[in-house]
Amino acid sequence: MSFFQPFRLERFFAEHEFSARYLLCSSDCETVETRELLAMEEGAAEAYLGQRLGYTETRGDPRLREDIARLYRGIGAGDVFVHAGGEEAILNACVAILSAGEHVVVNAPCYQSLAEVPRALGCAVSPWQFRSESGRWFLDPDELKRLLRPRTRLVILNTPHNPTGALLGRDEFNRIVELCRASGCLLLVDEVYRYLETDESRRLPAVCEAYENGVSLNVLSKSAGLAGLRIGWIATRRADILDAIAVVKDYNSICSSAPSEFLAGVALRSFERLVARNRSIISSNLELLREFFGRRSDFAQWNEPEGGSIAFPRLVGGGAEGAGIDAEEVALRILRDAGVLLLPGAYYGYDPSHFRIGFGRANMPAALAELDAWIERNA
Repeated sequence: MSFFQPFRLERFFAEHEFSARYLLCSSDCETVETRELLAMEEGAAEAYLGQRLGYTETRGDPRLREDIARLYRGIGAGDVFVHAGGEEAILNACVAILSAGEHVVVNAPCYQSLAEVPRALGCAVSPWQFRSESGRWFLDPDELKRLLRPRTRLVILNTPHNPTGALLGRDEFNRIVELCRASGCLLLVDEVYRYLETDESRRLPAVCEAYENGVSLNVLSKSAGLAGLRIGWIATRRADILDAIAVVKDYNSICSSAPSEFLAGVALRSFERLVARNRSIISSNLELLREFFGRRSDFAQWNEPEGGSIAFPRLVGGGAEGAGIDAEEVALRILRDAGVLLLPGAYYGYDPSHFRIGFGRANMPAALAELDAWIERNA
């Protein structure tokens, strides 16, 4: 018997991602060529070619950890642990933190590993549901209060949220931290879409800054658009957690790739430039999506995202509130006829009439035009 349940979203992408003409559901942002990244820092290209291809430090290259730490307030290089992408960080952190029989609260819908890894470790997992009301998605902190138990070890939160694009307000975030502090549980926040808030003034503090038992997860895949580097990290002031993660990492990747760590350092020292580029792409694409959903309200309706590069619209039709619409069936028809891939909401264990749309890539206008033409042909 498999330890983990199949990762349905990743299996769907494994089947379709590299054959579809257009990905209109990508979770990441526009990337760059290696030469373009190296050109952002004087001398980087020559230094990169002089890299020795040996092992790196388990916790990550010290200079890279210093570069990461500069993204935070009150966090030093010793509070950072580099991983081979966000997925490894999720796995290692959960294995290091959790024991069978403990209780975990996870916001839902969510990227499957955030709930599946705790479940596979023998924990009781309670979903904390995002809800749609008055044109926005939100989490109710009072519901978290009801979900917490004496054996709650960990609360897992993702904001800005995948797949809805929801962004917690500052008061909501502070209330969640207060509840976790009162219960004594850890709070792990998946912050991979941080820096992509539609309104930058609403950017939340990283949880590792705001809470002494906070664990921040981030990557270079989303806001920086460098998914191929496979570099992510955990940041926390809890040295005991980082020590426990080191024990776990010795049993999987051991260390990250030396070329990836070098390029990640260049990226972090050019971070504002990379993020600004992707924020510009997102802003332009959002304008197109606002017009599209305003004009195609008979096809789908959305709550406009408040952060990140994805949204979670709902197909219109069928019974009450869209009941009876199967986004997977529609998505596969669109893929077959137009070569455009959408991600069905069922892969988040959610209402199958929803689907994920991504708008962080430069070719989104062309993909959206193909979808628009398909709708017109099938009206």
